[in-house]
Amino acid sequence: MMKFIVVDGLDGCGKDTHAFRIKSLIERNDGSAIIISHPSKRLLGRITKRALTESDKISRLIATLFYTSDVILSTRMLKRGNRETIIFVRYLLGTAYLPKALAPYGYRFFRKLLPFPDIAFFIDIEPEIALRRIEARDHRREMFETLEKLMDVRKVAKSLISDEWVTINNSIEGEEPFNEVERILRERELIGHTLKS
Repeated sequence: MMKFIVVDGLDGCGKDTHAFRIKSLIERNDGSAIIISHPSKRLLGRITKRALTESDKISRLIATLFYTSDVILSTRMLKRGNRETIIFVRYLLGTAYLPKALAPYGYRFFRKLLPFPDIAFFIDIEPEIALRRIEARDHRREMFETLEKLMDVRKVAKSLISDEWVTINNSIEGEEPFNEVERILRERELIGHTLKS
């Protein structure tokens, strides 16, 4: 039976790192997993990424519309009915990037419209730490990659998540955050209880 895992959170929080480690963990336990990251490498995702490097309102609208379309298109993967695990990097918490007044409505709408995963991880991080990680990357900065925007988006995201989300504190250095992810995955039987030798 297919399993669906979401890894979501702020820019620079470690979503991709956690997703790849989850994939590796599943594979070590004789499973199969694929990662779909948003914005994706499809045309919709590339347009989203390009728009995010601008800072005007039209670019924000374009990024919102194309990101949403990109995510909805990805949900087709969930209907295949195969036995692998599908890991989405970014999903419903993209709504935290909407204007504050619209974010709760956007979240509730897409929460009802789109399938909810077997487990949804919110990778939480202090905005200052996220910004340091972003600054260490070799890429053009995006419109939400400032300390003020990271603080705003984190506040909105934390107001949107409910007890159906699992929050992982990734401000802590070392293995503790991922050890917690692994413990929860095993507890919920989303991976086996013994590692492949």
